[in-house]
Amino acid sequence: MNGRRESTQGLLTVAAILLSSALNYAFTLLLGRWLDAAQYGAFASFTSLFMLSAALPIAFQQATSRRAQGANTAAALRAGGLLGAALLLLSPLAGLLGLQPAWVAAFALTVPPLALLGAWRGAAQRDGRAAAFGLSLLAEHGLKIALTAPLLLVLPGAAAAVAATLLGMLLALPLVRPRPAPGAAAPAAGAEGKRLLALVAAAQSGLLYGDVLLAGALLAPGDAGAFAAAATLARVVFFAGWAVQVAAFPLVARRAAAGEPLRPLLLGALGATLLVAGVPAALLALAPELCARVAFGGALPGAAALLPGAALGTLALTVAGTALNHLLASGGRGAQLLAARAYLLSGAALMLLALASGHQAAHLTFLAAVGKGTLLLSAASLLIPHPWRFTRVVPRV
Repeated sequence: MNGRRESTQGLLTVAAILLSSALNYAFTLLLGRWLDAAQYGAFASFTSLFMLSAALPIAFQQATSRRAQGANTAAALRAGGLLGAALLLLSPLAGLLGLQPAWVAAFALTVPPLALLGAWRGAAQRDGRAAAFGLSLLAEHGLKIALTAPLLLVLPGAAAAVAATLLGMLLALPLVRPRPAPGAAAPAAGAEGKRLLALVAAAQSGLLYGDVLLAGALLAPGDAGAFAAAATLARVVFFAGWAVQVAAFPLVARRAAAGEPLRPLLLGALGATLLVAGVPAALLALAPELCARVAFGGALPGAAALLPGAALGTLALTVAGTALNHLLASGGRGAQLLAARAYLLSGAALMLLALASGHQAAHLTFLAAVGKGTLLLSAASLLIPHPWRFTRVVPRV
């Protein structure tokens, strides 16, 4: 694949992710007007569980994008079945997090195709099928919006949004079905590599979404809804930067395999992240009242005061995530374990700080931002050249 085609595929991937993120936030705006604070908080808790579980498809997407051939279909279904079974067994306990057990049980049944969707998207990225990759993203979020209105006629409030989310994901799956490759398939990627990638993705999702689950457990329903609204709106910052990360990952992996210098790609990815994620972060931090009014109208009045802290914490997480994404894609020795450790340490810091928040939404927002910001320190310590570590872990970074 020549450089021009790589650039075109990368731009198409970024565009598809940004457009799908825009659709996702259109969904957020609609729900902010359709649901009250308690229902919005309940749906946000479901979304957090969904995205924590999405660590599995993200791991398969990254692992498959680095394989020479094959789509990891059987392995994805097997791993998804195991995770789905675990969620099904735990669904009676969902009420502890403000979730309906029926929602968790329904989601558990869709985890195998969710894992498969990640694996197939990774194959599409690797094969340069940016159109199929992008179409599956746009269909998932577009159908979610289109299905919510009719489902509201038969299901109450947040339950309709949950059903639309699951149906949109299922209907997007056929759009990215892999094309059979000629010749024998390459050996499967090591299971240990997939497990570590899943751990990294789970730890990242925990850092991004765990504060909403903690808010559901620590705050009153109304405050938890306002916190969830601010955190959800601030995630536009993360998903803008995530578009850069997804586009950069296969490019960095290919150049690392070819032994080419990687530092220009790292600097370019960080610059692009600061641009596409920094603009919405600045808008949310400097004009929170306007952003909250545009997003939610008058339905969630407590969200505006929480937006600046939520936006800045998410920006710190996003910039650090781009650096760690580069580390993972470079395939250096110990890269997966080091990235997982960085996310886990920051997640532990966030949890400890949250427990000291005094059950106040403003305190929880500030302390969650501090917890997310600790990831910048870990990322810098891993990527700034240290002679005793640099040559052992990430050569050519």
